[in-house]
Amino acid sequence: AKLHDPRWIDAMVTLINGRHWQKPQPVFRWHDSGDLQSVQHLKNIFEVCKLTPDTAHWLPTREARLLQYMDPEVIPKNLLIRLSATKVNGAASKSWPWTSTVTDGKDKTCPAPDQGGKCKSCRQCWDRSIQNVQYAKH
Repeated sequence: AKLHDPRWIDAMVTLINGRHWQKPQPVFRWHDSGDLQSVQHLKNIFEVCKLTPDTAHWLPTREARLLQYMDPEVIPKNLLIRLSATKVNGAASKSWPWTSTVTDGKDKTCPAPDQGGKCKSCRQCWDRSIQNVQYAKH
């Protein structure tokens, strides 16, 4: 219900841009848990991204059905959507240019497990030049 509140976009922009005593967020990850709820939810995120041009946004999702007819060119340039694999040790999707996978082996590319669970200076997930980020199973 909150996603349909007409104030949701403005509230998200305020949180990301900060207030007069805060600095704008240089990077923002959508959905620490949960996922896209609808096409309208995705459109709302696009609008927030357009209104926060100085922030790099990363949106992990398993909702391939919402991306299957989308042209990556219509996505705001400051937003990277990564389509997540659905199984541990599963293959990356071939239907979307940016993906993520999970491994139970040692071949992860995400450094967060070695950094207290934090990205720190790593920006792989936000980087369009990196096709796939591989996370360790946790």
